[in-house]
Amino acid sequence: MPAGRPPELDSNGKAIEKCLVNATIPTKLRDFLRQHNINRSDLFRSAALKLMEYKICPYCYSHDINETHKGWQCGNSSDSNNWVKGHDSGTGNCGRWLKYKRCELCEAAHAPESRVYALGDKVGCDQCPEIIKQKEDNRKINVVFGNDL
Repeated sequence: MPAGRPPELDSNGKAIEKCLVNATIPTKLRDFLRQHNINRSDLFRSAALKLMEYKICPYCYSHDINETHKGWQCGNSSDSNNWVKGHDSGTGNCGRWLKYKRCELCEAAHAPESRVYALGDKVGCDQCPEIIKQKEDNRKINVVFGNDL
């Protein structure tokens, strides 16, 4: 039976590899952390992740972060399954969305299932009144020309 703490697992259930990092800090800071029961490893990890927000994934620690019109996503955004389900498709990345942006046209928050559409030089979402009207107009044109959808 292995001794010690159970390993921290990534989103795929694999153990996250760790290494020891020494940091030199002032003695008074060490004393403060000790008095307030602040775990130095947890403190360092959370501070580093906050400093590197959108540059490293807080779930799988990958640095393959993609910025899209919808937001910031970990991993291979070209994998159509990855963006929906947030699973590892062999890239070693979790595929999770780290943060969603707001729509440029209607300010609605994007979600995993929302789609983006070009409207002129801006990008809208499937909740935008302008996008909904454009889709309706396209349906009418397709029906007139015999391309019934």
